[in-house]
Amino acid sequence: MAALPTSPETPTVYVIAEQACGPDLRRVLESGIAALGAGPCDVADLPVGPAPGDADRARVLEFLLDSYNARGAFVDGPAEQFFDARLDAYDMMDEACTVLGEVGVIVRRPGSLRAAAPRLAAAARAAERVLRADTPEVLVFGSGPDARALAAALGTGACAVSPAKITLAGNNAAGLALARRNLAGILPDGRLEIRHIEGPAENDRLLALLPPGSGVVRAVDGKDSPAVGAASAALYPEGAVIWDMRAPATGSPFLASAVRQREIANLTLSDRSAYREERHVAVLDAIFGEEAGDAARQSLRDAIREVHAR
Repeated sequence: MAALPTSPETPTVYVIAEQACGPDLRRVLESGIAALGAGPCDVADLPVGPAPGDADRARVLEFLLDSYNARGAFVDGPAEQFFDARLDAYDMMDEACTVLGEVGVIVRRPGSLRAAAPRLAAAARAAERVLRADTPEVLVFGSGPDARALAAALGTGACAVSPAKITLAGNNAAGLALARRNLAGILPDGRLEIRHIEGPAENDRLLALLPPGSGVVRAVDGKDSPAVGAASAALYPEGAVIWDMRAPATGSPFLASAVRQREIANLTLSDRSAYREERHVAVLDAIFGEEAGDAARQSLRDAIREVHAR
C-alpha cells in the first residue's frame, strides 16, 4: 500500500511515481512554478510503487482531496493505473483521459478533483513543431502512451498536422489493444492502421510503403521490444521527417541510421527536445496555468528550455 505523507502545512504539489522523483524533474517543476508566478509551492514525493492498485489510488485521491494545502499531483509513471473508466473516482475528467486511458495530472480545487491527460496536448504541440503541415502519412513505431498520444493528436484534429493515414506499429499487446479500443472508434474510417510488429523485417516493409514527405516517428517505451523501429537497413522515404520522440540525438540508434541517408534522401532529423519541452509545459500549465497570461506562459517555456539546456 502507498505510504501517505502527513497533510502539508504549506501549498504543495505532489509527484506520484514508483519512487522519489529525480533532481532533473524537480528542477523543471520548481522553475516552472516560479516562472508562472504560482509560488510559493513546495514539490513533494508521493511514491506508490510499480503497480498501485485500486485501493492505493483511492487512498491517494482521498489524501489529495482532504489536504487543504494540496494543489494537485503529477502522475509520473503509473498514469494508466490512475484512470477509472467508470468516471466515479474524480469530480471532473478531461476527454483526453478517456482517449488515452490515463490520468497524467490531478488538479485539486477546494472540494473537488479534476483528472487531466496533458500528454495529448503535448504531442499535438510537438508535432506542429517537428512535422510539416502537409505530411501525407505518419508511421509511429511504438504502442505506449506517447505513441498513442501522437496518433490521437494527428488523427482527431488536435493539431495542424493532419495526415491522410497514421500507422501505429508495436508489439506490446496491451498497448495495441488500448489503441484499438480508444482510438479506432474516434478516428475516421481508414485513417488509423494498427500493426503488430513480428520482427525487424516488418520495420523495413512498413517504411517501404510510405510516400515521399512522410513522417517516421519512434516513440517506443519499455513495454515494446527494442526491435520495434530499431535501426533499419531499409531506405527512408524521400524528404521524410525522422523523429525520435523519446531519445536525445546522441543516444538514438534510430536517428543514427537515418544520418547515413540524410543528404541523399533529403531527410530532416529531430530528437526528443520538442516533445520533452511540451510535456513539461503541458503538465505545469494543467495545474498552475488557469490564470496565467501569455507573458507568464512564455516565461514558463523559457524557464523549461533553460533547465533542459543545462
